[in-house]
Amino acid sequence: MGLIDIWRIVRQRWLLIVAVALVCTAASAAYAQTMPTTYSATSSMYVSMATGTSVNDSYQGGLAAQQRVRSYLDLATSTTVAARVVDDQGLRITPEQMRAKITVSSPPATTVIIIAVQDSTPTVARNLADATVAQFRTLIDELESIQRGAAPAARVAVVDRAAVPSAPIGQPSSRLVLLGLIAGLALGTGAAFVRERTDRSLRTSAAIAAALPVPVLGVIDEGRPGAEGETRRLRSRLRQYNAARTVHLTSLSPKSEPEVAMALACSLADSEQHVLLIDADTSGGGSSSLIPSDSPGIAAVLRGTLPIGRAMTPWSETGIAFLPLGAADNQTPDLLASGRFIELLADLTSRFDHVIVETAPVTVAAEAICVAPLCDVTVGIVESGALTTVGLRNALSTLGESGLTGVVVYSKPATPLNRFLEWLPA
Repeated sequence: MGLIDIWRIVRQRWLLIVAVALVCTAASAAYAQTMPTTYSATSSMYVSMATGTSVNDSYQGGLAAQQRVRSYLDLATSTTVAARVVDDQGLRITPEQMRAKITVSSPPATTVIIIAVQDSTPTVARNLADATVAQFRTLIDELESIQRGAAPAARVAVVDRAAVPSAPIGQPSSRLVLLGLIAGLALGTGAAFVRERTDRSLRTSAAIAAALPVPVLGVIDEGRPGAEGETRRLRSRLRQYNAARTVHLTSLSPKSEPEVAMALACSLADSEQHVLLIDADTSGGGSSSLIPSDSPGIAAVLRGTLPIGRAMTPWSETGIAFLPLGAADNQTPDLLASGRFIELLADLTSRFDHVIVETAPVTVAAEAICVAPLCDVTVGIVESGALTTVGLRNALSTLGESGLTGVVVYSKPATPLNRFLEWLPA
């Protein structure tokens, strides 16, 4: 897989990547909010021994002090020191809980002891650190005094007193959120590649053409600069089929695509043809959903309650006559398969240069099977990315031997909602 393929996958699946990144970022931000805020106050001490004035005495005292430091580390976190701090500060915690707040360390080969005390409040952390140091020094004095009133053999002096901490310890919230974002981008990219590998949708005109027994008559990308020119090419190709006086359009995808019928009607009208567009899509997704009209439509004409002349309405912006679906009922699909519709279509064909009939998707309703034999050409519409090879073949099988002339590959503008729906499991 080259860089071009990687870029194509990222560009096509960008919404999945962004969605995973946002989820991970939100999760990390929520986790950061649940983390307890802890402050640590630190105090350092120096351990020395009572020795003589000679250099050798000082050297021996230093070694003895280093040896004592090892024991002092355990004493600083002892239950005795913790209990004394609890009593001194009047805390409502046990000595064991106090011990958990104390951390003691010493740099190697030194006689320095560092005591750190943690608490949720910076001031309390400083006070507990001071109290721990004071009780620790008192305990050392007691243990190192051989005789009452005599000076202790070892001395612990405070070098740096504990200060009020200015910031909590641990990972800053901003860093956790940043790590969540980075992890989300990595996981989202991985999910995009997995989705690409497992996706069997037909997304290119070449892939759709390879799965079809009929030619691809046009590739229309709605909203793209070349869409109008491709519609003109579709118009020219259809005229090769017995002038295509009557054109039947039905979707092989699960949803109706009225934009194709409207674009073809406009293109035919632009070539100074008298065009009628009929919405016979009983699923309700036809051109009537896009072109406003108060006409009772073809449903009323087939029921015999309205003459055809009063049912048609002009689409003034394009010069096209439009026959909407109207108030369809349970009888409308049967009437579209009856002799009434055959007579109506023959009458309209004599009045117009071109009659375009759009019906519901073949997998949704059966009207396409009845209407197809009545028209000069039948064009199936396949939305890019909406079908797998199996789904396309099932639609062709449903249409049967009604005579599919060709297919138009149609792509809608890449809205965020469409991108989101693309990666959802089928």
